[in-house]
Order: sequence, then structure tokens, then C-alpha cells
Amino acid sequence: MKRRAPAQRSDTTWADADTQRLQEGLQRLSVTLDETAFAKVVQWARLLKQWNRTFNLLGNSDSAHLIDEHLLDSLAIVPVLERYLPRPEEALVDVGTGAGFPGILLAIVQPQRPIYLVEPVGKKVAFLRQSVLTLGLKNATVLAGKIEDLESLLRADPLPRKGRDGAVSTPADSGADPSAEEPASRTMPRPAEEAVDHPALRSLISPPHFICRAFTALGRFAALCEPYMSRDSLLFAMKSLRLSEEQQALPESIMLQAVEPLPTINLSVQRNLAILSLAGNTPAPDAAQPAAAKPPSPPGSGTAASALTRTTSPTASHSPATGTPSSSLPPSAQPNRRRPQ
Repeated sequence: MKRRAPAQRSDTTWADADTQRLQEGLQRLSVTLDETAFAKVVQWARLLKQWNRTFNLLGNSDSAHLIDEHLLDSLAIVPVLERYLPRPEEALVDVGTGAGFPGILLAIVQPQRPIYLVEPVGKKVAFLRQSVLTLGLKNATVLAGKIEDLESLLRADPLPRKGRDGAVSTPADSGADPSAEEPASRTMPRPAEEAVDHPALRSLISPPHFICRAFTALGRFAALCEPYMSRDSLLFAMKSLRLSEEQQALPESIMLQAVEPLPTINLSVQRNLAILSLAGNTPAPDAAQPAAAKPPSPPGSGTAASALTRTTSPTASHSPATGTPSSSLPPSAQPNRRRPQ
């Protein structure tokens, strides 16, 4: 009888070399964190690796994979968000945050900004709540449910959301199955009259901005968030090469404002941040110009970032980081372009 090979246990260690790799990666991406924020990112990475061993939050638990593919990839958007959302009191809703990418990291880096973490999967909700408690993230709120029920979740019993001020039970403490979906009674399905518009939500979050990473197609993300949007709301979607294709499925009421190329550790990978709003609206004047710095290129390589494209406002014809003219998007990915009728 052939014996089955023993299952490999997930790696839970975080070495000094991992901290150095993270620090060097941030330097390559031109992302600056203060000492407190950096220490919390490392603390959270350790916590994530411990939970991942039991609950498989990420799959691959290798530190290099965690740093390059998740931590640095999420933190690369920080400079862009600071330009588009210069007022830290404006809230950001992370839709389908999963294990907390990028929402937990944004809550660490921007401690004055209210961050709402929307996630329906029980084991991930448990980890998010433990993360908020362990890191002392007073600005982060975990909403156990789906974006379709956002207003109901915000109006629900505040204890789960304010648990960061008290004890949060871990899955082991509660005896509950963290892999199970939240009970239907907790998600509080929205009434039919709330399906079209949610003006009351704007008294809870004003203006509400939304972000997603590896959540869903651009058109569906926009359609799910649109009922909650105000005139000043912005949508931020982290996307790769399919952005031009997904743009064609945008609702007619949503407009692509800009596409910001994001720096990456792996220069063969193209990452973009799509910024959207309600049709007919433009970003506020005090939001800095939507031109992003090119990702660092290896010495002697003049074409490593040539695949990246960007759109800029009419007043910004040069990249502030390089002083060189910005390249244009292909016609299929130009902002404000509507789907063919």
C-alpha cells in the first residue's frame, strides 16, 4: 500500500531578512512609512502568517511571496491615494478586502482616515477583527457582509464594529467555525426601497469612497458601489492588463477619470489603479494631478517601464517625478470613453 506523503505545514516564521526585504521593496517603490507604521506592517505580517497556517487565508505562506505579491503590491497605491484623497477625514470602503488587502495596510499608513473593511467570509472576518484589535487600529471598522448590504451593515449592532476598543474573540475562543459564511440574520438584507439609492448612508459616511483589489470585474465593482456614491465619491480599482477590456462593460452612469500606472517589484508585471466617478463629475481641484511616477528600472534598461501608460489632467503635461512627457493610453482605454451604443 502506497503511503501518502505527510502534508507540509505552512511557514509561520518571519526573519530579519524578511524585514529587510520589505524595507528595500518600499524604497524601490518610493513609498515612505514612518517607524510606527512600518513596525505595525511587520507585526501584521507575522500575525497573518500565524493565522494562515490554520485557516489558509492566502494559500502560499512563503515570506517572499507575501511581501512582493501582497504587502508591497497593496502599499504601492499609497502615494496615488494621498493625491486623490488629500483630506484624511474622508472615509474609504475596502470592498471584498479578504485578509485585509489593501484595507488593513491603508488603516496603518493613514491612521486619521476612516477605513471600512467589507468581507462576508467568516474566517477572514475573524482575522480582520483580530488584526484591528492587535494593531490598535482605531480608524478601522470590520463589516461582516457584502457590499450590497453596506447601509444595513453600518446600521447594525455597533458591537462588532467597535470591538477594537474591547476584547475580540478568536475562532478558537468562540468555538465557532471561522470558515463559515456570516449568518443571514447578520447581513440584514436591504429593503427593496434601498436598492435604488442610499441617501441615508451619506450621513454615516460622507463622501463615501471605495477601493478594491482582486475583487471582481471593473463593471461589476462600479455597479455594486454606484447606489452608495455621492457626487464627490471616487472608485479605486487595482487592475492589470484586462483594464481596457473591462472598461467597455462600465455602466453608462460611471466614468473612468484616470488610469494610474503603479510601480511594481516585478517589472514584467503591469499594475494600474483605475479611478472612476459618477458620469459628468471631475476630481476635486485640491486632489493633486493624476500623474504617477514610473516604477524603478534596472540600470541600463530604458524600456522596462515602456509598457506602462497613464492619463493626466489637462493641466499636467509632464510627470512630476521624471519631468518627461506622459504617454497616452490606447484609444480603448482612454478616460471618459463610453461603451459603444
